[in-house]
Order: sequence, then C-alpha cells, then structure tokens
Amino acid sequence: MPPTGTAPRPPQLDLDLLEPADGPIDDEIDLYRNHLTGSYVGVAGRGEIATVYADGADFTGTKFEPLDVSDVRIERSDLAGARWEGVSARRLEIADSRLVGWRLIATFAEDLLVTGSRWDNGGLYVRRAKGSIVFRDCTFAGTTLRGDLSGFVFDNCDLAGAEFGADAARKCDLRSSRLEGARGLTTLRGALITSEQAIGLADVLAAELGFTIS
Repeated sequence: MPPTGTAPRPPQLDLDLLEPADGPIDDEIDLYRNHLTGSYVGVAGRGEIATVYADGADFTGTKFEPLDVSDVRIERSDLAGARWEGVSARRLEIADSRLVGWRLIATFAEDLLVTGSRWDNGGLYVRRAKGSIVFRDCTFAGTTLRGDLSGFVFDNCDLAGAEFGADAARKCDLRSSRLEGARGLTTLRGALITSEQAIGLADVLAAELGFTIS
C-alpha cells in the first residue's frame, strides 16, 4: 500500500551558484551557499547552515546547538555520533548517509526527507512539525523516536529494535515498514498500519498493555 501524504518540498538549491567552504567551521557557524566535501569531525558550535549541499562530508561527532537549517541537501556523508540540538529545519534532505548514533533534537521541522540511510542506535525528537516528514528505505535499530510524529511517513523502513515514545502520532503512516521487534507501539495512537501488521503485532501490543494471554 503506498504511503499517504505528499512529498516534502526539496531544498531550493542551484549547485552552479554554490562555492566551496572557506576553511574549517568554527564555533560560530555561518554557512551560506556552500558546497561541503571535507572533514568537520568533532566540531562544536552554534549558528546557521543555509543553501548548502554536502556531498561526502564527514560530520562525525559534531555537536551543534542551536542550529538553523534551511535548503540543505546531505548526500553520502557521515553523521555518526553527532548530536544536533535545538534544531529548526526547513527543506532538509539526507540521502545514502551514515547516521549511526546521530541524535537530532528538533524544535521545529518542515519538509524533511531521509532516504537510504542507516540511522541505528540514535535518537530523533521533534517537538513540532509542518509539511511532509518522510523516511524511506532507512533502518532504525536501537533508535528512539519521540515527540509529535503525526503525519510522519515511514516508507519501506526497518523499525525492528526501534523504540517509540510518541506524544502524538495521528496518521503516522507505518504500513509499508517492518514493525516486528519495535517497542513503545502503544504510544502510536492514531497511526496507520495494515491488518496483517496488526495480527503480527498482537502479542507485542498485548504485552505492552499488560494483558495476560492464556
């Protein structure tokens, strides 16, 4: 069954107008109309990343707080062990990247698309969302997914081992994803699943609700 909702609006980027980043990123982040390809391992700071294309960049262990992100595409990059807090993200796209251990704490997210990425043993918290939030062909083993997940789409994702702690999840679309082995499913009230998924998850849901099956 195809997922509901519309596709997120893509970042507004003209690659021909982007310039290579001039030197390393310091603790006052001000990236605008840049093409990033280098290593920024362990950088800590606060600021803004706008109209940026990161291709093959290494953000391992970065710590950004707060951070405004708009019109940004990240491809084939590494965010392992990074922690980005107080993030306001608009038109952010991440593809084919290593997100193992990445913790994203977003006060606001609008039009977010993450595809073909391994987001295991990490964390996602979204306080407020607008537009379309879509995860496609991603894995989330050991990752905690919290906050307002209403309207989120998990398209062909592997959520085995994920732990949900949703404040709200109305029309969160999980119908094409693997849910066996996920925890916290009772927090997903109002989410969309198939009848086949419901049957397969009956024992897990009963256990979370404290039922004794005899």
